[in-house]
Amino acid sequence: MDALENISTQTGTDTATRHLYERLEALMAGQGEVLEMISKGAPLGTILNRIVAWVQAQSTEGAIASILLTDEEGKHLLHGSAPDLPADYNSTIHGAQIGPEAGSCGTAAYKTLTTIVEDIATDPLWKDYKDLALAHGLRACWSTPLMGKEGKVLGTFAIYYKHPKSPAADDLHILKLVSRTTVLAIEHQHVEEERTKARRAEQAALEASKAERHRLYQLFMNASAMIAVLHGPKLVVETANPAFMQSVGPGRKVIGLPIREALPELVTQGIFDILDIVYQTGETQQGHEILLKLDRNEDGNLQDCYFDFVANPLKNEAGEVEGIFGHAVDVTEFVMARKRAEENEKRFKSFVYASPAPIGIYVGREMRIETMNDALLAAWDRTREEVEGKTYYEVLYELADQPFFKILDDVYTTGIPYHATEDRVDLMRNGVKTTTYYNFTFSPLLDENGKVYGVMNTATEVTDLVRAKQRLGEAEENLRNALHVADMATWHADLKEGIVTVSERLKDWLGLQSTRATIAVLLEKMHPDDKTAAMVPMANIINGDGHYEAEHRVTVDGKTKMLHSKGKLYMDERGMPQYMIGTTRDITLEKLMQEELEALVEYRTLELKKANDELLTVNDNLQQFVYVASHDLQEPLRKINIFTDMIVRKHKQELTTDGEMYFGKISDAAQRMSSLLSDLLNFSRMGAKQEVFFPTDLNRTISKIIVDYEVLIKQKNATIIIDNICQVDAVPIQMNQLFFNLVGNALKYSKDDRAPLIHIGSRTMPRHEVLQYERLNPKIDHVEIVVTDNGIGFEQEYAEQIFVIFQRLHRREQFEGTGIGLALCKKIAEFHNGIIFAKGTPEKGASFHIILPVKHVG
Repeated sequence: MDALENISTQTGTDTATRHLYERLEALMAGQGEVLEMISKGAPLGTILNRIVAWVQAQSTEGAIASILLTDEEGKHLLHGSAPDLPADYNSTIHGAQIGPEAGSCGTAAYKTLTTIVEDIATDPLWKDYKDLALAHGLRACWSTPLMGKEGKVLGTFAIYYKHPKSPAADDLHILKLVSRTTVLAIEHQHVEEERTKARRAEQAALEASKAERHRLYQLFMNASAMIAVLHGPKLVVETANPAFMQSVGPGRKVIGLPIREALPELVTQGIFDILDIVYQTGETQQGHEILLKLDRNEDGNLQDCYFDFVANPLKNEAGEVEGIFGHAVDVTEFVMARKRAEENEKRFKSFVYASPAPIGIYVGREMRIETMNDALLAAWDRTREEVEGKTYYEVLYELADQPFFKILDDVYTTGIPYHATEDRVDLMRNGVKTTTYYNFTFSPLLDENGKVYGVMNTATEVTDLVRAKQRLGEAEENLRNALHVADMATWHADLKEGIVTVSERLKDWLGLQSTRATIAVLLEKMHPDDKTAAMVPMANIINGDGHYEAEHRVTVDGKTKMLHSKGKLYMDERGMPQYMIGTTRDITLEKLMQEELEALVEYRTLELKKANDELLTVNDNLQQFVYVASHDLQEPLRKINIFTDMIVRKHKQELTTDGEMYFGKISDAAQRMSSLLSDLLNFSRMGAKQEVFFPTDLNRTISKIIVDYEVLIKQKNATIIIDNICQVDAVPIQMNQLFFNLVGNALKYSKDDRAPLIHIGSRTMPRHEVLQYERLNPKIDHVEIVVTDNGIGFEQEYAEQIFVIFQRLHRREQFEGTGIGLALCKKIAEFHNGIIFAKGTPEKGASFHIILPVKHVG
């Protein structure tokens, strides 16, 4: 309130100041209400809604307030409160990216600075959201970041207006005041959330501790391992779990007795000496597969038992040993089974080493090679020294990009064997990666508990067999492909039985019910006029080269096909005809196409003659137009210029200033019309007559053009740099027109504040670059000539438009011209079997690229 009273005292009591005072006083009252809600633990959403309503209530210009919150990563803004913004607007900006040009809020959060956008329609910060905002009538947005105590951005507070608006000093003060209040609400919410998490974690820890004590007790009582607690120097058995009692003898009295009295048969077996060491030194002792002979039935009959054990000292708060915690596992069955397995393993290994087939055994998930015979080493092309102690993955590193490592691991983890038939395996042999093929098996090895502990690999190499099958398959596939591509059917004729077996395709063509038919049935399918030709006498085939060929028609379902058949005769061991095999092709379409093509050629020939006659007529008309345009149209323009000039000179004293201006415009218009006709004539004459190509020195051509532009070059203080340009076969006058237009454009379209700099250079193009352009002949050499300037340039999207006749990018008042020059350049380049294209950058300049063949090919 002191600050508000100072404002009132210092600024007087005028209406604007009173309004500011009242506004700030209302905001302070609203802030007090929000702080009270925070202190009472109101939900954050309710508080944010109240802040928004509080701010909007103080606005006289329809302000709309919005609060956005950052996500956990601090990269996006999420909806906090904006009840008066349209729902679809809130939905769209929910999750908006924080960035340097992400509207007012995204930018404020990114830069951690208040961001004022007075007009959304024109401000570049809103380029991605402008259409959305304007669609809802939002025109201004002021946003300030909500900064936490640790400098972290918690969100943004923004005020929107539906008309462009800039903030006054009191608006910025209010933004700061409201943002601080909002930060208090958000940080208070965060603190409360952390407190709630802490309370929940503490309660969970207490529950977990209670559950853990219960679980430990259950574990102690239900553990399959033997557990006992021995107390005092005499190591009295204070407690023992059921597993311990069962292992030493279920009927023996143990609890409450010194261990030496409870198990007297162990006195001479050394175990008590170990327990004494633990009690006296406080050091843990352990043993693995220790043999103890126990009198489990107390009948003097000692039984061999094996144990893994750990004896830990139990200490009081002073660190003194008070007893021993003993933990042991009866591994008798395991040890005995292992001994049996070791014996069986010896016998198995002798079989493996003697086997002529490759066999290997890999143990553990890492697939360490435990056993491998000489046949496996030979298959791998490794020595035993290179393999011993290594894993399968280390030895066969060349399989890393093949599927076998995963297959092997799957067998180990799933216990499901894998059987491969003729699988490809790329192995290193003689230092070269070689493709081989194997029938092999990965079989899981199970321990006595049914758990996989390794994998056995057996294999047989079948590379030669697979290669033979591949060659046969390739031959068959090539044959099938050839028949398919050629649209052929196959047949086999048994000449002794008179039966023909046909393929499915030929069966359909002939309209047969089965793929087997007699020769007589096939003859019935043929057109009567073709039977004689199809039934070539066998004697002719035998006396010839044994080949058969004929064409014949067949009619099926009212449709006639023309078939072409070829075959080969095979004899039996007595030299008698045995069978024929052959192919048949449907040539109906070919016959029809041949007839249609002949008719089409005749029709097109007539059309071409008619088109040529019409073209001659058009050319005659064009020549007449050229004459009229060059003489009859130019003559009136010359007279307009002459008489206009005479009027101005003879009646200069009588003419007003406006009169002189009007006559000047008449003269300029006539001159432009003359230039336009001249350019149009040049354009229309291009290629109209047979031009003669000469070896043309473009250096001389360009040098003459520079002399023609000498006055304009001096006026504009232009610099022209010319590299050595190569010689090409060309029509010299057309090359003069081409470069005259390009140099003229470079001078014409220069910037007023920058002296023109024009560079003309060339290079011989490599063949691979020529291939990029469809119009160019890659079989001949080409040269690229580039005319570069530093003028006004153009947008690249207009790079093709500028070569269209009468197309201009600028008004005639800005730059003179007829709009024909570049179109003429394009026509000249194409007449020379070349191309021209342009590249431009606004206000920086342009480059024109002309690619021409070095030698003319007619």
